[in-house]
Amino acid sequence: MITRREMIAATAALAVAPLFASGGRAVRTPLMLDYKRMAIWDGPGLRTTFFVKGCPLRCIWCHNPESLKQESQWARYKHLCRNCAKCTMNESTCPTRALKLYGKPMSVDEIVAKALEDKPFYDKSGGGVTLSGGEPLFFWEWTAQLFAAFKKAGLHTCLDTSLYAPKAAIEALLPVTDMWLADYKVHDKEKHKKYTGVPNDVIKRNLEMLVDKKARVEVRCLSVPGCTDGEDLVKRHKYLESIGIEKSAIVDLEYNDYARSKYLALGMIDTMPAK
Repeated sequence: MITRREMIAATAALAVAPLFASGGRAVRTPLMLDYKRMAIWDGPGLRTTFFVKGCPLRCIWCHNPESLKQESQWARYKHLCRNCAKCTMNESTCPTRALKLYGKPMSVDEIVAKALEDKPFYDKSGGGVTLSGGEPLFFWEWTAQLFAAFKKAGLHTCLDTSLYAPKAAIEALLPVTDMWLADYKVHDKEKHKKYTGVPNDVIKRNLEMLVDKKARVEVRCLSVPGCTDGEDLVKRHKYLESIGIEKSAIVDLEYNDYARSKYLALGMIDTMPAK
C-alpha cells in the first residue's frame, strides 16, 4: 500500500520525467487505478486487466466513478470507518480498510513486468493483457507506447474503449491491438449526449473505421432501464449489423447499480438510474 506522502513524491517524480511523443512533446500519462489478474470477461483466455484513471465521458450510469477524474482521489467507505480520533489517512494502516487511494503512478516498464508474471497462464489459455479504464484512448499516445511494449514482450492485447477519440488514436493503436472491446452506449445522437455528455458521431466513425480495417471487434451494448433499453437497444443492433459487425460479436450487458457505495465514498453525487 502507498501512503499520501509516497503518492505525492511519486507523482512529482513522474511529472518531471514524462514520456515523449515523436515530436518531443510530452505525452499525457495516466495514473493507474488498479489491475485485475485472471480476468475472464475482458477478452479471450485468462488475462490481466489494467485500469487507467481519467475519462472524457460522463455516463450517468458509470460503474467506475473513481475513474472519471485524472487526479488521485481518496475514498472513505463509511460503513467500514471507525472514525478514529487520529486518522492517518494511510490506507496501509487503516484497521478496517475503510480508506482507499484511487490513482497511483506506474511506469510502462512496471506495467509490462506485472503483466509478464502470468504469461504462462496466457500462453496456456490463449489469453493476454487488456487495458480498460477510465478511457485508455484519452491517453492514446501513451497507450500506443504501452501496447508496443506489450507486443514486444509477446503479449496478446485487448483495448476496452468507448472509441471517443480522434482518428489519429485509432490509427496509432491498430498495429498493436489484437482485439477491440468497444462500448456502443446509445444510438440516438441527442440521447447519447444527454446520458454521456458527448455526441456519438466520432464513436460511429471509429467503429466503421475498425470494420473497414478488418480489426477484430467485440461490441458491448449496455441496457439501462428507462434510458438505453427497448427501442434504442434494437437500433444499436440494427446499426452494428448494417456496418458489418457479426451478431456473434455483439454482446448485450445487463445493468446493475452496485457502484453506489463508490459515489458515497468519494463524496460524489450519485447519478446512477434505478435498476
